[in-house]
Amino acid sequence: MKFKNIETGAVTLKEIREDNLVFADKTRYIETLENFARSKTPVFLRPRRFGKTLFTDILFNYYDKSLAPEFEKNFKGTWIYSHPTEYKNSYYCVRLDFSSVTSKVSGIAGGLISELCGAFKDFSDRYPDKGLPKDFFEKDPGDDPAIVINKFISNFRSHSKSGEWLYFIVDEYDHFINEVLSKDREAFRDLTSTEEGHSGLVKLFYTCLKRYRGPEKDKPIARIFMTGVSAISLDSMTSGFNIGKNISANPRFNAMAGFTHDELSQIIDETVDFSRLSGITKAQVMEIMEQRYDGYLFSEETAERIFCPNMCLNFLSALIDTGKIPKALTDSSSGMDAGKLGDMLDIAEPGVAEELTGAIFRRESIASGEPKDLNLNKSNNFGREQAVSMLTYLGFLTRDPQKTDGSSQDVWYRCPNEACYQTFLDCVAERSGFQRPHGIDLSALLKNGDITPLLNEVSRQIKAIPSRGGFSGFNERSLQLIFYFTLNNGGEGALDTRLECDDGERGATDIFARSLKDGGRSLLLELKYLPKAKGTDAAVASKLDEAKAQLERYRKAPNFRDVNNLDCWAIVFVNAEPKAVEKLP
Repeated sequence: MKFKNIETGAVTLKEIREDNLVFADKTRYIETLENFARSKTPVFLRPRRFGKTLFTDILFNYYDKSLAPEFEKNFKGTWIYSHPTEYKNSYYCVRLDFSSVTSKVSGIAGGLISELCGAFKDFSDRYPDKGLPKDFFEKDPGDDPAIVINKFISNFRSHSKSGEWLYFIVDEYDHFINEVLSKDREAFRDLTSTEEGHSGLVKLFYTCLKRYRGPEKDKPIARIFMTGVSAISLDSMTSGFNIGKNISANPRFNAMAGFTHDELSQIIDETVDFSRLSGITKAQVMEIMEQRYDGYLFSEETAERIFCPNMCLNFLSALIDTGKIPKALTDSSSGMDAGKLGDMLDIAEPGVAEELTGAIFRRESIASGEPKDLNLNKSNNFGREQAVSMLTYLGFLTRDPQKTDGSSQDVWYRCPNEACYQTFLDCVAERSGFQRPHGIDLSALLKNGDITPLLNEVSRQIKAIPSRGGFSGFNERSLQLIFYFTLNNGGEGALDTRLECDDGERGATDIFARSLKDGGRSLLLELKYLPKAKGTDAAVASKLDEAKAQLERYRKAPNFRDVNNLDCWAIVFVNAEPKAVEKLP
C-alpha cells in the first residue's frame, strides 16, 4: 500500500491531488450548501486551523467557469464528482483571503486594497474580456476599498451578458478586525461605525459588497460565501451586510470543517504504517487523539463531535517522523495562542475573567445563552455572555449538551479537549506571573518515591513570583498550576500529568501523574494552600486531614484503583513552604 503524505498550512485542492496528500472529503457539503443554507450569502464560523480556507478553495475550483477543464483532475474520486449539481463551473468566481491583512489600524485600508487588487488581477488574468484593464493595476488605486470594488463591478457589468454572474468567496472576513478589538477598542469603533467622527472604513466596505448582491443586471453578485472565526462583525462590523445568514450552528453543517471520528480513522489508515512503529497501535493513537483534539460540537441538534484537523495532522506527522507519541499537545501553527486568549480576557468586565477561568480550571461546565453576535458599537460592555460567546467562537469552549441541571440557562459550555485546556493553563500561568520550568530532575521521585525535590522546586517557584501576579493573588489554584507544570516538564516522557483529573465518580483530584515507563511510580496529589496569616498549626492540621480523606476516596475510585505503583500524597503549603506532607500508607 502506498501511504499518502501529510502537509499542513495553506494547502490547496490542486496540491492535494497532485502531491498525493491526505484530506477529508468534504465535497458533499457543496450540495448541502445549495439545498439547505437557505441563503445565497451564508456565513460559516469556525475556530482557527479548522480547514475553512481549504473548503473555500474547493468551492472556488468547483464553481469557477475557467476551471471547468480541471474538474476531472481536481475532483475525481470525491463525492461531488459522482453527484455534480447544476451549478458546477457556472460562475465567475472572485476569491478574497483577508488573513494577511494587517491589524495595524494605519495599514488596514492598504491591506484591503492590496487583497482586492490581487484578487481582481487574478480574475482579470482568467477572464481578460471581463476583468479590469492592465493599466488599472499599474496606477495608484487610492485609499478607499469601496471604490476599488465599485470599479470592478462597473467594469464587469459593462462586459457581461445576460445570465453571467459573480460568486464572491471571502475567507477570514473578520481576521484583522478581531486583532484590533483585542488591542484597541476605540480603533475598532472607528473602523466599524459610521456615526459622526468615525471613518467606518470596514463597515462601508461590506456595505458596498451588499449593494451588488443580486442577481440582477446592475447587481451581478449571485452568491457570496464567507468564513470567519467570530460573529463579532456580523453586526457591529457588517451591519451594512445584513443579508448574511450565519449557518454555523445549523446541524447539517456541524462537520463541514474539522474531522469526524470516521474521517480521522480513515486518515490514519492512509498515512500511518504501524509496522514501523514499535509498540504503538491504532487504537492507542485514536484514544490519545480523542483526548487531545476531539470534543467540538457546534450544534445541539447533533451528537457528532469534531476533531481539530490541523492539530491532528501535526500529531500524525510527528508520530510518523519520530516513531513516538508526540509529547507536545500543540504546535506553533495550531492557532491555540495563550497570548490572544489573554487579550480577549483582558477586555471583559471586571470579575468575568476570574469566574470563567476558575470554572474552566476546575473543568466545570458554564451556563450561558446561545452564542451572540458581538456588537461593541452599541455597548461598551464586554460582559459574561459576550465573553462566553467569544471563547466559544475561538474554540476554547464548546457546547456541552449532557449538562442540563443547576441553571435555568438554555446552553452549557465546556473546554473541549486537553489541547485547549493546556493553552488555557499557559494563559493563566502567564497572567499569574510565573514561568514554566524546564528540565527538572525528578528521577528520585519517579524511582524511589522521594518527593523532596518536587517540593523544593515548587517552593522556589512560588518565591520567584512577583507579588502582583495572579488574578486575585496567589491561591490554591496557583499552587496546583505550579505542581502541574513542574511534573509535566520533569524529565522527557516521564509522566503524563493531568490537572483536576476525573476520578470516574463525579469527582476530580488536584493532580494525577501517570508514569509512562515500566516500573515507574505514579502520583495522586491533593493540595491545600493557606496564606501566612491563616497558617496556624490547627488550620494546617485541619487541611491535612481534609486532603487525606479526599485521597482515600479518590484512590478507590474507578479511574485510579487499578493504577500500579500509585503514591498518594496530601500536601499543605503555607505561603511558599510545605508545612505538612504525608503519604498515605
